[in-house]
Amino acid sequence: MKKLASFIILAAAVFSVFSCRKDDGPEIIIDPVYRLSGFYFASEGQWGKNNASLGYYNTDDNTFNGNWWASLNPSVSGGLGDVVNDISLTGNYVLLTVNASNILEISDRDGHHVAAVEIPNCRMIACTAEYAYVTSYAEDGYVAKVSLATKDVIKTCATGHEPEGIAIVGDRLYVLNSCSYHTDFTGGGANETASISVIDLIDFKEIKKVSLGVVNAYSPLTLMPDGKSFFINSSGDYNGIAASSLIFNTETEKVEKRFDFGGTYADTYDGKLYIFDTAFSYTTLEWESSNCVYDPATGSISEFPVPVDTFESFGAPSGLWINPANGDIYIADKGDYSNPGYLYRFNSSGSQIARIAVGVCPGHLAWDWR
Repeated sequence: MKKLASFIILAAAVFSVFSCRKDDGPEIIIDPVYRLSGFYFASEGQWGKNNASLGYYNTDDNTFNGNWWASLNPSVSGGLGDVVNDISLTGNYVLLTVNASNILEISDRDGHHVAAVEIPNCRMIACTAEYAYVTSYAEDGYVAKVSLATKDVIKTCATGHEPEGIAIVGDRLYVLNSCSYHTDFTGGGANETASISVIDLIDFKEIKKVSLGVVNAYSPLTLMPDGKSFFINSSGDYNGIAASSLIFNTETEKVEKRFDFGGTYADTYDGKLYIFDTAFSYTTLEWESSNCVYDPATGSISEFPVPVDTFESFGAPSGLWINPANGDIYIADKGDYSNPGYLYRFNSSGSQIARIAVGVCPGHLAWDWR
């Protein structure tokens, strides 16, 4: 309940401030060839309902087409599939892991279906120009290397249990082994410590496994502004082990900082880390929030721009993304998990600009630079 050709190098830089109206603030053009055209937005859908969806938001006219992918691919049997878990862009492709359907969906950037690669229990994605790397819970945990030329799995590498977040820094692939299924949520049993698998991209073999000292690290790997560290969330066991979060440095391959609060969702903007966390406590039987902004340059923590009482009407917050061009903040709400949810847009000061109706269980966004 609780996410290289020159273009890819540019995209990595853009997405590292990695989940829109130009007149809300100056549009930052990172390269004169590329501009932010909009974003792709995936709603997971309900388990077993086969109602996942992929929509497109156009920042030129501020319109959202929630039926975008389905309308372009009426002949694809079963539609997009059952439960989208992640989205990523590379070159001319939009990639989505569809977990219960056990496929990596590959479409072109204009939304047309290209291929579906079978990967059981697939979770999250990292890409280069030539390959997609996809985590899977199957076979005790592994990452699949998918050729974007042949559209098939060409290698696999075993990791740890329940691999989640995945990212590329230099010539190494980092995989977060969440061990979520190996956490005892009754508050009294044995727990397996989460870890990072460090994989060499050249021979595609695990070099080492680094213990993180936390449990249930159900989280993406959020790249920090320095481009070499990751922010990682640990949800704890919702009982005796409290939620926490940490920063992992890829140069030292060690944990360099720990926080005594969780960070279910996070994104970066203007050199700062925005943290949005809502976690249920079986101790207090209440939802607890730890929203804040962390400045790695000074080590200071400040208030999150959007007031916490704004989310009192939310059913289940399910994602945070910050527009890298103007600082607008997007937060998704799954609502009751069965009806279409909403994507809320706030300006950088925290004032609500819009509420966008999206699909069932919204949760994954990718910025479209053209």
